Amino acid sequence: ADLSAVMAGVKLDLMDARMDGDTAIIEVFAFWGGMEIYVPKDWTVTSKVATVMGGFIDKRRPTSTPATKTLVITGSVIMSGIEVKN
Repeated sequence: ADLSAVMAGVKLDLMDARMDGDTAIIEVFAFWGGMEIYVPKDWTVTSKVATVMGGFIDKRRPTSTPATKTLVITGSVIMSGIEVKN
């Protein structure tokens, strides 16, 4: 998936999504905006996001559910923020 937010916001809810393989990639670009990405409890999230005066934060709650899938988030965040939640 590709997500872009310029002076706006994006909310992506993947809670009921099913991944075909073991890994999925989301490419993000945020400039003066923000993103919220909701993922299932059994997904591992890996960040490869470059931030400039912005941030990437993983706000998922701890769970005892073993991880079965991996979501890789890549891209750029400039004066913006990305939050991953479950």
